[in-house]
Amino acid sequence: MSNPFSRTSVHPNPRASGALSVLFAGHSQTEPEHRMGPQKLDHILIHTIAEGKGWFKCRDVHYDLEPGDSFVILPGEMHAYQSDKAQPWRYRWIAFRGPEAERWLAAAGIDASHPIVRGGGEEALRAIRAVNGAFAKKGWTADWEAEGWLRLAFAAWARANRPGGPAAGAERRSAAAVEADRAARWLQAQQSSPSVTIAQMAAELGYHRTHLTKLFKRETGMTPVAYLQQLRIERARSLLAEPLSVEEVALSVGYTDPLYFSKSFKKLTGYTPSAYRRLGRGGE
Repeated sequence: MSNPFSRTSVHPNPRASGALSVLFAGHSQTEPEHRMGPQKLDHILIHTIAEGKGWFKCRDVHYDLEPGDSFVILPGEMHAYQSDKAQPWRYRWIAFRGPEAERWLAAAGIDASHPIVRGGGEEALRAIRAVNGAFAKKGWTADWEAEGWLRLAFAAWARANRPGGPAAGAERRSAAAVEADRAARWLQAQQSSPSVTIAQMAAELGYHRTHLTKLFKRETGMTPVAYLQQLRIERARSLLAEPLSVEEVALSVGYTDPLYFSKSFKKLTGYTPSAYRRLGRGGE
């Protein structure tokens, strides 16, 4: 049955192939008891309900839905859905396909046996509306815009569906291990900065320096300072295989003093940077 209150925006410049392809997006104020299916699709189609009620059926399971809920139609799955007689729903939808999309669905805990997401509707509706806008502009960047907004919608669905994260139900890392890992990644991001300090790291991560240092050493076996130095020297070992001066290598890994860099490098490797390069060990 056609719906006169339905609008669909089709991708103006779709890629021929890719890990993710957003196909179209739309919105509809349905009539009472407006029904779709039974039918099968060859793409993923997600509806998020803004107002009203209705039901969705997949694999002979009936789901009653209300505002804020989303229902996911997967390729090859027979399904049907219908709006309520007294309170017909208004919803937005987005269609996409690709191996990246399949990975997102798995991470969010969505499959044919679990096709309903309860919550996250407000953010998802806003994101899908933005996809409509991107397609309507018909710009050459529509692909990137659509994918970005779809990612935000998926983030909302994933948070609602798995508030504990994808590891829910499995053995989780301790809070200390999680924070030590976050600190390690912060140091990795800052390793080329000569002005980085552990005090700065602690402040940005929301910890007292002494507490974070103890936590980090307990979880990794080394202090943050030692870890940062190790990161820098390992990066320097690789850069010494390139046509850079020792001073340029030092600056690239956060050392403004080439002499101090040489001493630090020798302390960890047993060689000065120049000797390490002469031995042909750069890039190991």
